Amino acid sequence: MSELQDIYRLQAFVAVVEEGSLAAAVKKLHLTQPALSSRLKLLEESLNCELLDRTGKGMRPTPMGRLVYRQAVEILRRMEDIQKTMDRHLNLGEGWVHLAGGATPVAGIFPDAIRDFRASFPKIRFTLQELDSHFAIEMVRDGSCDCAIVSQNLNSRRGTDKPLSEVDVLATIQDELVLVAAPNHPLAVAARDLRAIGKILLPMHLNMQDMILPEVGTPVREIVDWGCHRLGARPRVAMTLNSAQSMLQMVERNIGVTVLSRMTIPPGASVEIIPVEGLKMQRELVLISPRDRALMPAAKKFLEFLCLRLKANLLE
Repeated sequence: MSELQDIYRLQAFVAVVEEGSLAAAVKKLHLTQPALSSRLKLLEESLNCELLDRTGKGMRPTPMGRLVYRQAVEILRRMEDIQKTMDRHLNLGEGWVHLAGGATPVAGIFPDAIRDFRASFPKIRFTLQELDSHFAIEMVRDGSCDCAIVSQNLNSRRGTDKPLSEVDVLATIQDELVLVAAPNHPLAVAARDLRAIGKILLPMHLNMQDMILPEVGTPVREIVDWGCHRLGARPRVAMTLNSAQSMLQMVERNIGVTVLSRMTIPPGASVEIIPVEGLKMQRELVLISPRDRALMPAAKKFLEFLCLRLKANLLE
């Protein structure tokens, strides 16, 4: 039997058993009597047994019919549950979105996007993992997450890897990196004094300053190291931390200076952005999703929402 026809025939059989007659079942199912009789006949033929006794008082199940009826009711109940589940997912009344990304998107992009999306679709739930870009890309590739925001041009200096192969790039985000210090840090004080006379810090002012940076080999660390090297600045790396939030907290306590994405500096943070002559640091982040793999409705809708949001921010 074809699966869909099976369901229709089981529905017809269950309706006749529960209503007790063809006439009542016809009314319940909105069928013609010939159509209903045909479904019953085909069901009996496919199962190779009689399911109903035709009596003067109506129709009742045979012993085999009672056995089929119990299982048919369970099958139809499960089909109804499946349909309800599908409807909830399709109407975004249920669902999960699995995200991944580095410190900047986890702290500066995803939180507001998730909050605003859930304002419209409160039943949608999220998972978010802060990962190195290489691990996040691999999770997108293997289907462990629906989308990620990662650094562009990974390993570009070595020129050996193609980390963004086998994924779709949906949007590009310009990420400006800035030097930050506590307001009472000597660099911040010097920057304010120079600003008062229309000048800014020189690269040499960074020499031997305690810096709090990500680990060697991470995209931000490479950008900072290259930027300082290009200008001849020689800061001292005092700490290596993985979390932008941890670095920010260290800076707020005047333990050192750091380089952060502007997007990760929350309003009201007790830090100041310190301009340095010639020190311009930025990178590209990209929003990626799996290639050749369908997403659940919630993930698909969130991706559309996030792409529109990023494009709107780009135009501002």
